[in-house]
Amino acid sequence: MDVISVSPANCKNCYRCVRHCPVKAIKNSWRPGLCVYCGRCVIECPQNAKKARNDLNTIKQFIQAGEKVIASIAPSYPAAFDVDSPREMFSILKSLGFYGAEETAVGAELVSLEYRRLIKEGHNGPLITTTCPVVKNLAEKYYPGLIGNLAPVVSPMVAHARLLKQRYGWDVKVVFIGPCIAKKAEARDRSVLGDVDAVLTFRELMDWIDEKASVGPGADSGQLEGAWEPFIARSYPLPGGLLKTSSINYNLLSREVVVVDGIEECMEFLDALERGSVSGRLFEMMACRGGCIAGPLMPSGSSLYERRERLLSFIENNQQQQGYENIKAYAAGIDLRRSFEPKAFKAPTPTESEIREILALIGKTTPEKELNCGACGYPTCRKKAEAVYQGMAEPDMCIPYMRSRAESLANLIIDHTPNGIILVDSNLNIKEINRAAEKMFSVEKEQVQGKPLSTVIDDRDFAWVMANKTNLQDKKVNYSRNSLTTLQTICYIGEEDLVLAIIQDITEQEKQRMELEKVREETLEKAQEVINRQMRVAQEIAGLLGETTAESKMLLLKLIELVKGREEEK
Repeated sequence: MDVISVSPANCKNCYRCVRHCPVKAIKNSWRPGLCVYCGRCVIECPQNAKKARNDLNTIKQFIQAGEKVIASIAPSYPAAFDVDSPREMFSILKSLGFYGAEETAVGAELVSLEYRRLIKEGHNGPLITTTCPVVKNLAEKYYPGLIGNLAPVVSPMVAHARLLKQRYGWDVKVVFIGPCIAKKAEARDRSVLGDVDAVLTFRELMDWIDEKASVGPGADSGQLEGAWEPFIARSYPLPGGLLKTSSINYNLLSREVVVVDGIEECMEFLDALERGSVSGRLFEMMACRGGCIAGPLMPSGSSLYERRERLLSFIENNQQQQGYENIKAYAAGIDLRRSFEPKAFKAPTPTESEIREILALIGKTTPEKELNCGACGYPTCRKKAEAVYQGMAEPDMCIPYMRSRAESLANLIIDHTPNGIILVDSNLNIKEINRAAEKMFSVEKEQVQGKPLSTVIDDRDFAWVMANKTNLQDKKVNYSRNSLTTLQTICYIGEEDLVLAIIQDITEQEKQRMELEKVREETLEKAQEVINRQMRVAQEIAGLLGETTAESKMLLLKLIELVKGREEEK
C-alpha cells in the first residue's frame, strides 16, 4: 500500500483536495508520481476519502514477535501531548510495549553539526536544507535543476535511526513518531532504505494510547541505558530551529541565510532561486507554515500559537547543559550522507488549438466564457484544459459548467412535459410557470411571473395546501373560462416553503366520457321502448299464452338490469 490511499466510495467529487493540493497531484484519484506527500489532501477531505498508510499493525507485530522496538519521537511531541518531561513521554511509550525511546532531537543535533561544517568549509553554491522531506520531494519532482543545491545530509529522523542501530544493534527496529505524512514516504527512499522500519503519526499514537486505557506515566523512566538527551535541538520544529541548533547567525534582514516556511512560499522561493533572482548561502525550508508543530497529523484542538507556547515552555523547563563535544563522542562514526535523484514528471504540452478544443467541451468557446473561478482547483480554465490534456483532470471537473448543464437539462424536461407546472411562493405569487401551463391558461410567463396566482386561476386549493403544509392528490378541476378540465396534484415543498402544482389536461378524455355516457343513456331509452312495445304485444296475446306474459316480462327486465350493470362497470 502506498503512503496515501483514496476511497472512491467516500469521494463526492467536491474537488476540495484538488483546490488545496499545491502540485495538483489529484484528479478523481491520487497520483503518487506527482505527490510530494504534504498531506493537504488528507486533512482537507471532508469525507475522509484520503487516508495515510497506518503502520500501527506492523509495529504491534514487531512487539508481539519479541523484537526490540525503539521509538524515535519527533521534537514537536510536547506540542501534541500533555507531558512535562521527556521521561514522562518515554514511560508512556514503554507502557505500549516499546523496548525504549529517545528524542529525534538527538539526530537533529548531529545533522546541525554537519550543516555547520558545510557552511564553515564553504560548500559550493547555496544550500537548501533537506530536513523536511516535502521540500526534498519538491526539488526532485518539480525543480530538478536545483537538486545540486540540496544539502547532501540525511534528515534528523534518519540520522537518529542510524545512531540507534549502531549503538543498540542492527537488528533493533526503529519506529519514528511524528506529525508528518511525508516521513512515511521518506523511510522508503532508496538512499536511506532500511534505516527506519516504520513511521507512526502523532494521531495514530494517540489512538493507540486511547485504545489501551491503562497506559499512563509510570515509575520507570523509560530511558534506554546510556541514552542521550539533546542539547538545544528541541527547537527544531520551529522555523529557524535548524539555524539556532547549528549556531548559524540569522536575522530577518539577512541575505546570506533565509528561512522559508509554508509549501506555497517554498515553491515561490524555489521559482525565484531557479530564475537566479535570489541569492544566499543557506536556505532553511519547511513545508508546513509555522514549522513541524503545524504538521498535517498533529492532534487537532489547539491553535498553532498554543502549540508553539507549549513547546517553548517545555524547552525552558527541560534544559540541560551537555555540549556538542559530548555528542560528537556519543555519535562517532555515524554516516550522515545521502544522495538525491531527479523524479520529474514530463507532461506533454498541448497546442493552442488542442486547448481551445478542450475548452469547447465545457462550453468555453470564447475567452469571455472562461470564468477562471478556481472551483475545479486550477487557477485558470486554460490551466485546467492543459491538465485535461495531460491526463491530470477531467472536463466535467468544471463546477459552473456542470451546474449550468444540470439546470438546462432540468429546464428542458420542465418545458417539454405535456403537463402544466406552476410554482408559487408562500404568498401565492407565481415564481415559475412552464410552456404547457402558459398554453392551458392563455398567458405568458413574462406577464404573470411574480403576480398573484388568483389573476390566472382559482387559488383556493393552493392556499389550502400552503396552510396545511400537505399535498392534494389527483383532484379534478374545471376551468370553464378556459374550456378546460384538469386533474391536479398540488405539493408542498417544505425546504423552500413553496407550492408546486402538476396540472394534467383531461379535457378530451372528459369529452369522450360524456359522449359515451350519452350513448349509454340513449341505448337504455331504446331498450325501454322495446320493452314497452313487447308488453303491448304480450297483452294482446295474453289470453292465448296465459302465464307466459309474466315470464317474458321477467326476462326483459333482467336484460335491462344486465345492460345497466355492464355500463356501470365500464
